[in-house]
Amino acid sequence: MRSKLALFYLIFGVGTTALYGLMNTMGWELGTPERDTIPASARNSPGGYRSFHFWHAGFQGGK
Repeated sequence: MRSKLALFYLIFGVGTTALYGLMNTMGWELGTPERDTIPASARNSPGGYRSFHFWHAGFQGGK
C-alpha cells in the first residue's frame, strides 16, 4: 500500500503538470517579459541587427 507522502507527491505532480499545461494553452508564461519588435528595415539592412549580411559575410568555405 502506498504511503500518504507518495500519494501527496503524486497529486502534487499531476496538479502542477496540469496547471502548467493550462497556462501554456492559455498563452501565459511566468517571468517572460513582452518582447520588443524590431522593424524589418533594421533586420534586412547590411550591418543591421542579425541581418543576412551579419551571418553570411566573408569566407564561405568550400573547395
